[in-house]
Amino acid sequence: MSCLFSITYTQPKEVLVDKLGNAVLSAGGKFAGTINNGTFEGNTPIGSFKGSYTVLGDIISVEIDKKPFLLSCGRIESEINKYLGTAD
Repeated sequence: MSCLFSITYTQPKEVLVDKLGNAVLSAGGKFAGTINNGTFEGNTPIGSFKGSYTVLGDIISVEIDKKPFLLSCGRIESEINKYLGTAD
């Protein structure tokens, strides 16, 4: 089951790419991305994840292609929002 969600991000997209890349790489994952799109993958204590993102203006569309069964799409979206500083 994949997860699809969008995030509004008004800061410079270079900051976005740096934040995402640093988070994934510091956790031992893989990240390849630009200010337009990219892919990422990594591991959590309960399993691996894999996804991609696309940027169009201030909207970031995220698709998680692979995730641990016990990790909900809502939780993934919430954690990304918290990390990027976009959480309400």
